[in-house]
This record gives sequence, C-alpha cells and structure tokens, in this order.
Amino acid sequence: MTAAQHPPRERFVTFSFAAADLLVEATTEGTITFAIGAFHSLLGRPSESFVGQKVRDLVAPGDREALDQALTLLPMRGRQVPMTLRLADKARTPRALAGLLFAEAGRPAKLCLTFAALPLPLSKPASGAAMRPVLEAAQARLRQGEGGELNLLEISTSGPTRNQSVAIGAVLEEIIPGALAGEAAPGRIGFLAEPAVSQDLVTVAAALEDALRTHGVAGTVAAQRLSLAADALTPDQMARALRHALGVFARGGIEGLAKAGFAGGLADYVRQAGKHAAVLRRAIREERYQLLYQPIVRLGDRGLHHYEALLRPHAINGVEIGGTQDFVTLIETVGLAHELDLAVAKRAAAVASHAPAPIAFNVSSLSLQDGGFRATLLAQLAGAAKGRVIVEMTETAEIEDLEQVRQGAEALRGLGIPFCLDDFGAGSADMRILRAVPADYVKLDGSYVPGVAQAGRERNFVAAMAEIARAAGCAMVAERIESESEAEILHGLGITYGQGWLFGRPGPLPENASGVARRRGASAGKWE
Repeated sequence: MTAAQHPPRERFVTFSFAAADLLVEATTEGTITFAIGAFHSLLGRPSESFVGQKVRDLVAPGDREALDQALTLLPMRGRQVPMTLRLADKARTPRALAGLLFAEAGRPAKLCLTFAALPLPLSKPASGAAMRPVLEAAQARLRQGEGGELNLLEISTSGPTRNQSVAIGAVLEEIIPGALAGEAAPGRIGFLAEPAVSQDLVTVAAALEDALRTHGVAGTVAAQRLSLAADALTPDQMARALRHALGVFARGGIEGLAKAGFAGGLADYVRQAGKHAAVLRRAIREERYQLLYQPIVRLGDRGLHHYEALLRPHAINGVEIGGTQDFVTLIETVGLAHELDLAVAKRAAAVASHAPAPIAFNVSSLSLQDGGFRATLLAQLAGAAKGRVIVEMTETAEIEDLEQVRQGAEALRGLGIPFCLDDFGAGSADMRILRAVPADYVKLDGSYVPGVAQAGRERNFVAAMAEIARAAGCAMVAERIESESEAEILHGLGITYGQGWLFGRPGPLPENASGVARRRGASAGKWE
C-alpha cells in the first residue's frame, strides 16, 4: 500500500513527516490500516508489511502496556500528547508517539499516529525495572515453538548496591545488544537474547562482576540457563511452568530452582510435576486448604462492601509448595485448575449464604475458557442467593479464547453474579480483555499502590487506569492499601473501593462486620 493509493492523505502525510519518522493510521482497536515512513530503516521491513498488524507490534515489549493505555484513552480524549516509547528494533530506538482521533461522518473513526525523533537525548532505560516484559516475550516464544533459553543471573554482593541496576543494564546492553532484561527480585535478573544470538553465560557473569566493581560494588555473579524446549508439551503447560519457575527464582534464586526440579528445564519440571497429580487431586477433594476473608470497603466512607475469599494451602507430604501462587501454578500445570476452582466456588458460595456481606472468590482465566467448566460453575451457583457472591477472574495463564471468557462473564451476570477482572495493569492483554469482556469491577494490581504516594508518572498512570475503568462502566478496587494517605489519594483519583491491611488482614469472618474497617497502629484487622 502506498501514499499514491490514498490521495486524501497526501497533505496530512507531508505535514506529519515534517517532524515524524513513521506515520500510522489504525482502527480504534489498534489494527494498522495504513503505514508510511522509515519503517525499513528502523524496523527492517517495508511499511506496507505492517498493515493488518497491531500498533503494539511496533514498540518494544516493555513499553506495550503504556501504549495500550494510551490507545485506549485516545478515542475518549481526542488526542495523545507526545510520550516516549522504544521501538521494537534491536537498538530499542526511542521515539515520541503522538496521535489524534480522526472522525468523518458516515465512516469509522480512526487513529492517526506519528513516531518522531525525541527533541532531547534520552538516557537508557533501566533494564532491571520489571520481569513482566521478559515473561511475556518468553511466553510468546513458547507459543511460536521457538524454544531457546531464558538466562538467569544471581548477584551476591558484600557492599552497597545502590548503583547495581545501572551497572547491570549497561553491561547487558554492551555485551548483548537488544537483550530484554528484568529483575525478578533484588539481585536476581532474567534476560532473553535475540533468538539468533548465542552468548557464553560465564563471559556475561564475569563482565557483570567487572562492571559492578567499577561502580564500587564488590560481588559475585552466578549464572544458569533455563531451557524453554517444549519436548512435545503444550505451550500452555510450558507457560504455566515458566511462571512458576520465575516465582521460585525470585524467592530462592538458582539454588531454589534446582530444589524445585527445574535443573533439567521447563519440560523436565512438567514431567516431574505430573507425578504429583494424584496427591494434589486428593488434597483438593479433602479440602487441604483454607479460605481466609479480607474486607473490601468503600473508600468514601470506609463502609464494608464485600469480602474476598483468599486461598491458603496446607502442607502436602512429598510436594514442595512455596506459597499460594506456587500451589495454584502447580495445580494448573498438572491439569487440575478446573477441580480446584469448582471446589473453592462451592465452599465460598456456602459461606456467602450466611456471611455479613457478599463474598468474592477467584476463578482462573484458564478455567473460564472451558465450556464444560462454565456449565458446571453456573449450575453450582444457580442456587446461590442473588447478590451474595462475586466472581473474580485471575489471569494466571494466557487467554487464548477471549470469546469463551466473554460468554462466561455474560452468563454469570445473567444470574445476577457480578464479574470482576483481577490484577488490572499487571499484563499487556488488560485493555484487550476489558474491551471484550463485560465486567462490573476491575481490581488495580497492588504493585501500583505504593507509587501513588508521590505526584508523578505512577500516580498519573493509576489515574489513567481509573479513567479507563469508568469509561468501560466498571468500578475500580485498589488492593494492598496500607496507609491513610494511599487511601485518600486513591479515592481522589476516582477509585471507589479499597482492600489492604489498612482495613483488615485476611482471617475468619467476624461475627459482626457491619461497621467501618480501620487499622489502629499494630492492631491490624480490628473493627470499629
């Protein structure tokens, strides 16, 4: 497709390229319908080859969440002021994205986007900011059957580490250009190189030790490769195992991975985990877990709105479980997610029938994509008192069939059961899900809450997500609130409900919970 084929665009194109390298027209869903500019030199392909792809494919994985937020807000605001994003080229070239909503009578609205050079030099972004982009890129490789390896580095230091992240980002960018890196926990780094790039991890570890010393940090670096080879396993099995592996690595480092059975890679772990299936099925049947209940309050007056039922597994002989998330991931890996979700739903619904407020419980996105599970869940909840339960969907696995999830949400709401999207902002697919799936609530991922204390980017980001939720007709719940200042700021940003230790810790249902939840000093969980 060329500019000559679109005469009405010519003056707009000429004007845009007075300052821009790339010009893109897209649907309001983010699909590219027209592209022109320096695509070949910047992204290695002619502009017409990008038509039909998503705009998010143009930017680096670590910046796609920010782009999704911007494109969702653009139709409501009418324009996007320049924001800095990195392109999806090997150099991660920074560009300023700007955009306008263009609407003509009788024609679908479209987004007109430009990617321009920055007016001032941009310092390199920190490589150790988060692990989520690395996880998503590794999962994409699993789905595409590319295999490869995730490289893990564990840094042990004996001195100050304030410059550590700077050194890590610099050395990885120098040794492995284009590597995508993230920090699973302080000093525990994972990175993916380009598929065609092979790098000796011993050399990387030695170079990183040298770089740390130049920054005044004495320490040693251990390295480990985690094989992503599927060995006839499904991408879903591998993706769940990968999430579990990164959780183990964050808590226990390389040694913890070996103890958990990941020394032979993801495929070997999945095969070993399969041996626990019978034990785990029995644990579900015998209810070898408990449900604790945490209050969710209205931020305006602190009145109780509902509780969330939180799963806490008991110890299981012969199965190493590091916590709730490990337990859930292991259950999913061995194919028992449906059984666990139905068991929890049944128990929570029974409690809700006599609880002082409605009960929300979690159901995995993996389960909701299965028609048989949905039918059983709906039959199980059909007798539940209307307005006594809320279903929260947790995106513990990649959503492959969004239409199935949509049908599940609509069916639940048809029974008078509100539907909630959990951990909003924690994954790049959030905007796609919110647009497609009808929901009554969205829960802001708790990792954003500490950042609202200071005015700036993080607070603005939360404000934008609250605006998106309102536009979608959803009330927002913020979790992990621990201070009065956080609660007040979040309420000021338009967030309706709050959850966290400020209002009460998870525990048994109180006999009388009709009052207002508050935290008094160290006496978390008391009511007044």
